[in-house]
Amino acid sequence: MLIYAGRHQVMTYSVNLITRIVIAIILAVFFGNGSVVAFNHIRPKWFEDYDEDDPAKEITGTPRKVLPQALVEADNEGIQRLPSTPWKYAFTGYFAICGIYLAVRGGSAAFEISVLCVLFVVLEMAISDQLYKVVPDQFSICLAIMSVAFISYSEEWWEPFAGAGLGLAISLAILGLGMLLFRTGSLGGADIKFFTCMGLIVGRQGIVIIYILTTLLFALQSAVKIAAGKGSIRDSNPMMPAACAAVTIYFLFLWNLEDIIFKL
Repeated sequence: MLIYAGRHQVMTYSVNLITRIVIAIILAVFFGNGSVVAFNHIRPKWFEDYDEDDPAKEITGTPRKVLPQALVEADNEGIQRLPSTPWKYAFTGYFAICGIYLAVRGGSAAFEISVLCVLFVVLEMAISDQLYKVVPDQFSICLAIMSVAFISYSEEWWEPFAGAGLGLAISLAILGLGMLLFRTGSLGGADIKFFTCMGLIVGRQGIVIIYILTTLLFALQSAVKIAAGKGSIRDSNPMMPAACAAVTIYFLFLWNLEDIIFKL
């Protein structure tokens, strides 16, 4: 009986593992190609942002909303905002690595799917910020909605709200510090919304880890650009690519940090 039970457990584990890997591969193809397709078909209106240099601001008191010039040119010329090649292959590989790692590491298929959905949205935010330095609010709304899938992983019902509050508080504190020291905002509105909504998903501990990782990766990214002569310390660089990398690292390696430390 013991041998039979052992074989049954091994078989069940193998079937579950194969199922999770198959799901990961299917979602990798879907999200990898979908990342490019979705970005190229987003309504232009999503990318509207206020033009702070608008001369009419002095008369009306409110700057006009304008579209990024690069987006207007791409749409007018009928070319892809984000080329399918090589990005659909790169993103498919990215989601495949993340999905298969999550599948092999263990956990439920539901968690794997939820994480890949979050990574898809954050990747779209990173692409938007990198290309146009505009992150549509709709992506932050998507993250807030997706937080429902992570409620069951919180020890307390109020943890998501505490995480969102902490994410907002940290962002506002950094913004205020930047205004005080440099007389300019060190964070944009989209960045604040991102950290707030991610706090809903990962809670207090998670948002602190993601914030620290984002800061370190962003500093490294900026240092490399400056060292390569492609920017200066005064440049306003997009932060979401670093945030996307930080969220990826967190979900793959640091999600259950407390459990890892306890086991050690």
